[in-house]
Amino acid sequence: MITIQHRGLHNNVALGVEKARVYSRSILVSQSTKVSSNIDPISFYQSGKHYKGERVYWSAPNSGFLMVGIGNAYTFNADANDFEKLEQEWNELVEESLIDIPEKRTGIGPVVQGAFSFDPKKEKTNLWRNFPVAKLTIPTFLLTISNNEVWFTINTIVKDTTNIDSLVSSLVEEQNQLLNNSTSGYSGGLGQTFTKIKEVSKEQWIVSVDKVARQIRQHEIEKVVLAREIRIESDLSFLAEDILNRLRAEQPTSYIFALESGEDCFIGASPERLVKKEGTEVLSTCLAGSIARGKTTAEDDVLGNLLLNDEKNLHEHNVVVRAITTAFKQCCEQISIPEKPVLYKVRDIQHLYTPVVGKIKDNVSLLTLVQKLHPTPALGGYPQQEALQKIREVEALDRGLYAGPIGWLDTNGNGEFAVAIRSGLLQGKEASLFAGCGIVGDSDPSSEYRETQIKFRPMLSALGGSFNDIK
Repeated sequence: MITIQHRGLHNNVALGVEKARVYSRSILVSQSTKVSSNIDPISFYQSGKHYKGERVYWSAPNSGFLMVGIGNAYTFNADANDFEKLEQEWNELVEESLIDIPEKRTGIGPVVQGAFSFDPKKEKTNLWRNFPVAKLTIPTFLLTISNNEVWFTINTIVKDTTNIDSLVSSLVEEQNQLLNNSTSGYSGGLGQTFTKIKEVSKEQWIVSVDKVARQIRQHEIEKVVLAREIRIESDLSFLAEDILNRLRAEQPTSYIFALESGEDCFIGASPERLVKKEGTEVLSTCLAGSIARGKTTAEDDVLGNLLLNDEKNLHEHNVVVRAITTAFKQCCEQISIPEKPVLYKVRDIQHLYTPVVGKIKDNVSLLTLVQKLHPTPALGGYPQQEALQKIREVEALDRGLYAGPIGWLDTNGNGEFAVAIRSGLLQGKEASLFAGCGIVGDSDPSSEYRETQIKFRPMLSALGGSFNDIK
């Protein structure tokens, strides 16, 4: 298999170099091959550790689909959440590229991976110093696992001066090393001991919740989502692969992601889809309104029924449903949406959940829908622009990529973006975790504070701590 791939890659790179000479521009060459099914994705992620700052992990709920990107073949020039500019650059790159895919599959070949910031207009702080406003790349090596099939893609940019033999030999050698080191399950383990957990600007956040709820009661705005941060110090550096392995075990019904930049890693397990596109079908998730899980089945059912009938949470949820429905009506020929929400349960919390399905119009892309939807009222508030301005005024946190769209896009226009919540930023021996709540008129600051504590649980557990560690 490797010999055939080597020969095919050599031929494609040679064609790419010739094309670069003709067009006087760099050319993207991409080749995908089906490989052995005994590849562990987290071991694969770990095997690329010498590509520090250039690794991406993404898995859909219940692990039916996942991707791991290693290295950086191409970086998009995204100094803002400019979706139209990104799409134009992507289309121009793909138009002249050489893509060798033996079978039509979603998520193989050249794939854009990355994330957009929540609000590029918010003043940036030192917390997110290693991340640009939007980080989007095409990985050099891409592992895609879908329906128990394993695909390996090599992406590379060639010029008319590229040394073909040297480049191909280097790529194949690196491919073999990555795959050969990934055939056994991940065996690492967390060794951290928390030395300090600090709640950042706790009192200021509680005062802000009270202030905004009062303004909502005075009909200045309908809903605002306010987020806060806890900062963790450890005796050892946090390893993304350790945390991914624990998230894989503890949060199987969530989107699990990791995105590195420089020395830092943004990582999390989000229960919330922003939008998925497969062919002409698009799906989004209304996920707003929350309550804790019960310690027993009976208690869990009682809490779930309370949530389904709670006026405050139903109002918060319906605001999200209205906004997503409006965006879908602009972009779809037809949509389907249930009349009432149901419960969506993850390990530490349960939410009100309403799926939205649509048939997308011919001239609408996935990135167009991302732009229309972000930020939904579940992450920003409503009306959208007024809520964003309110967050800029009262929220101390620099959200960075937290609560922004994170996901991927392939050359067929298919892809998926989740909302980057239940997440944290790893910075050596320190980490910041983030959580937020939707504030409406009858929000109680103490109750909202307790809700954020529950929302910290998934990442606290993944980092080796617990709810009781918050001081």
